[in-house]
Amino acid sequence: MLTVISNAADISNAQQALVHQLQTALPQRIACTVGGAGGGFEADVAYDNTLGLWFAGQSQDTKALQRLRHRHAGGRQESLAGRGDQLSRPGHQPRHFRVFAQDENGRIAVLHRGKIRGGKAIFFQHYQGERVEADDGGKPDTFALIGWLDDPAFARRMNDFVREILRIKAAAK
Repeated sequence: MLTVISNAADISNAQQALVHQLQTALPQRIACTVGGAGGGFEADVAYDNTLGLWFAGQSQDTKALQRLRHRHAGGRQESLAGRGDQLSRPGHQPRHFRVFAQDENGRIAVLHRGKIRGGKAIFFQHYQGERVEADDGGKPDTFALIGWLDDPAFARRMNDFVREILRIKAAAK
């Protein structure tokens, strides 16, 4: 069974691996302001025309919390078209919806809790992707598997997951 990573240093290492994986797979760049309900940030957005996916990240040293906080945004590339230097992230998921988990061999998986507008039950009622069980602080729970960080096709799997989220949101309306 997978185990959700809760140690701040291990989460930071997984975050760095995630950013590296996506920035490698999405070679084109554009400087943008990425905005959303939680506020905006300036970023070099990584994207790929073939895949149709974009990604931006920001790390903040929050001394009050004595930890590193990461903000990521991403989505289908259609949202880049005609936006100039502004991107919105209407499908942005707060970081606590996405989690990292580790298997017994040390491989890191990126998971989603299934919490979307409409609720976790709606999400898993419509979700057609792979589900996994993981120990989340001593309690087993079901998660959607986005992908493994060591998978060369991780960006494609992330793209598939973003499409699935959009499909679920449309079906849940």
